[in-house]
Amino acid sequence: MIEEKDFLLREIQRLTLLLKGLISKVEDLDLENINVGVNEIGEILKTEFGLSLNEISRVSNDDMLKIMQNLDETHFEKLIELIFKLIKKIRNSNEIIDIDESELIKKNLFMINLLDENSTTFSLERMNMKSVLQQYL
Repeated sequence: MIEEKDFLLREIQRLTLLLKGLISKVEDLDLENINVGVNEIGEILKTEFGLSLNEISRVSNDDMLKIMQNLDETHFEKLIELIFKLIKKIRNSNEIIDIDESELIKKNLFMINLLDENSTTFSLERMNMKSVLQQYL
């Protein structure tokens, strides 16, 4: 039982570090070649969480709710931050990407609202992200 708990804690820590690394990767993306980074991040998300960025933008809110219920709150928060920073980076780039940006924005807003409803912690950062995303629509 203790070994299983230790494994789960290590897995949570590993995924948290992975998401933090992806956020750093987004911040370092070259605006002239953003598609390569977006595709790479999407593939990593697909491998680790079962959803690519394209799938996140297309999945129904009901299905997203089911998926998010299985995530640790920290991972949920980091995933929201990752997608938010990615959207901002995409908007600053002139390159055409293979993702429906407006749907990704809507999904990120949905995820923020979902976390706000289910978290006991108020987050000014989430409120700021929400405000910026609403301006993008």
